[in-house]
Amino acid sequence: MSNSSTCADLYGFPASEQCSMARDLCGDDSLLNYEAMYHCSSSGQQPLVLVGLILYLLYAIMLLASTADNWFVVELQTLSSVLKLSDDVAGVTLLALGNGAPDVFTAVVGLGQDDFQLALSDLMGGGIFINTIVLGSVLLVTEPSQLAVDKTPFLRDLFMYTLCTGAIFVVSLDGRVDLIEALSFIVGYIGYIAVVLLSNGKPEPTQLDLEGGKEDLYDDIDSVDDALAEQLIDPASSGSRPPSVNSLGSRGISRNSGVSRDSFRPYTAESHFTHHANPIQEDDSRLLGWNDFPEREADGLLACVLWWSEYPLSVLRHLSIPAADLFWDRQRRVLSALTPILSFQLIILVLKGASGFSLTLSLGSLHLNLALAVFLLSVLVSAALFYFSNDEHHPPFFNVSVVFAFIMSVVWLDLIANEIVAMLETIGLLMGVSTSILGLTVLAWGNSVGDLVADTATAKAGKVRTAIASCFGSPLLSALVGLGVALTVTTTTTEGGWVKTTIDTQNLVGMITLLGVLASSGAVFWRFDFKPPREYAYYLFGVYFVFLVVSVLLEVW
Repeated sequence: MSNSSTCADLYGFPASEQCSMARDLCGDDSLLNYEAMYHCSSSGQQPLVLVGLILYLLYAIMLLASTADNWFVVELQTLSSVLKLSDDVAGVTLLALGNGAPDVFTAVVGLGQDDFQLALSDLMGGGIFINTIVLGSVLLVTEPSQLAVDKTPFLRDLFMYTLCTGAIFVVSLDGRVDLIEALSFIVGYIGYIAVVLLSNGKPEPTQLDLEGGKEDLYDDIDSVDDALAEQLIDPASSGSRPPSVNSLGSRGISRNSGVSRDSFRPYTAESHFTHHANPIQEDDSRLLGWNDFPEREADGLLACVLWWSEYPLSVLRHLSIPAADLFWDRQRRVLSALTPILSFQLIILVLKGASGFSLTLSLGSLHLNLALAVFLLSVLVSAALFYFSNDEHHPPFFNVSVVFAFIMSVVWLDLIANEIVAMLETIGLLMGVSTSILGLTVLAWGNSVGDLVADTATAKAGKVRTAIASCFGSPLLSALVGLGVALTVTTTTTEGGWVKTTIDTQNLVGMITLLGVLASSGAVFWRFDFKPPREYAYYLFGVYFVFLVVSVLLEVW
């Protein structure tokens, strides 16, 4: 076996050796070794294993969706309120940061394995997916009366992303990227964020057709956000009750759905918005969703099965992500105090993998297991958090808790997304698809699932500008920071100080498609006075379908 062999080379070995090779070469980037599961099964069991992988993939996608919907968006809204960010700024910074994390890690891993084509195809494929499927989905899930963006921020984001795509092509033409060119990507994104922050102003209001009639969205949001920010900055000044949310109407994501999803999902701030006018939580068990279980007669058997299958993971997410909504009570205090115990272990898992739990921490003559040391530390932190808080109002360190909750939401999204990517790669390889097409399709799909669920959830919550801004900010972050960090790390650790870069036909088609989609979006938004019609979504879906067909034909030929 060559030292440079990878999991993709597994199929070059005889069938009798693939089990042992799968255990040696695969599974490093995921919690489970899916290749070994398949190849170490008998020939009669392998079809069942493949079906099981597909079902597990669907389950993981459901977990990713609920994590984004019920945790990530809540932290995003609270954090943007604390920082006084507009929807556009939140979209290109916080939401883009969370959504782009998988692509950033993929780019680093790809270039670390000397596979520029894989890293580039993932970024191009992800960009096309986000600007067609994700943007189209945002348009479809949004009420027509809410479909509006501000001209200046939209054109700014569109121009920057177009410029970034062209820059990637230009710096790759000579077949090599040096350290200065690598750093220029990171500097470019920092400059872009600076421009966004400097130009941050209150957008013109969009008229919403809420249940009570026409209301001004930004007056509605600002009245709550200003009160919330005041309370978060000085919790003691506002007593135990956060600002009333009655004036919001039914701003929950499920307000227009036939059967409320709140009836069969774990408790979230959103379900509390929908079902309770009183912001003080009075049902001790509701926080973990115990009283939210669905009824088979009303919601159906499938809803019951899905809810109960997800419930154990919901408990784990509550125990690792601090409460970051408008409400506070004893249950939130206890759970927020307990979160360091599990969350610190999850951080070890994300940073070091399963092998991190066997690492040893040496302090002089004292040798202690790393996981045990972190556990003991987390117990002390939990005790301190509980001691310095109370049941009546948000603790003084609540702002820090909100930031940590946002980080842990990203950790969960990244952890689940890694498993999705691993399963997609395994299924793709088992079907005989080469790695060149995997980057533009399978890998891009896996890394962009978070964008799809987070952006659509954000749009349903009424933050349409944030969702649309993220469609440009997320791939822009992935391209500038992901590729920039990966290239910088690689150029500084490679002899000669440069990285070999080539653009094959697949990636060239991807770049042309992406630039075409960006140009058409600019034209359509401009033509309709930045109130795009929902029908534009079907055009975007069609473009992506054509792109897939062309990519497959190029792969076959």
